[in-house]
Amino acid sequence: MLPNFDELMKLAQQDPNKLEVLRQSWVEEIINQAPDHFQRRLRGLQFQIDMERQKASNPVSSCVRISQMMHEGLANLHQVITQQPLPEDAEEKDSPADIIPFPLAIAE
Repeated sequence: MLPNFDELMKLAQQDPNKLEVLRQSWVEEIINQAPDHFQRRLRGLQFQIDMERQKASNPVSSCVRISQMMHEGLANLHQVITQQPLPEDAEEKDSPADIIPFPLAIAE
């Protein structure tokens, strides 16, 4: 069970190394609970996050860098979903129904 916010804040102020050890153990535990075929990708993603945190000059910069990573990933996913053509063998040539494109609503 995770400590509450106040306990984490106190730990961050009094013993940041211990908080970092806890963070790393929680991350490792979550990755280990994922299906085997996702674990390599999750470790790679965590490596990228850790490198962005390391390059950041302060916690706010770290947060901004990680947020940018998430936005870039979402933008890439959106591009794949909205612009990737279907392979020819996946299209039904003699479909009795009309296929109507369904536009994705994107929150701004």
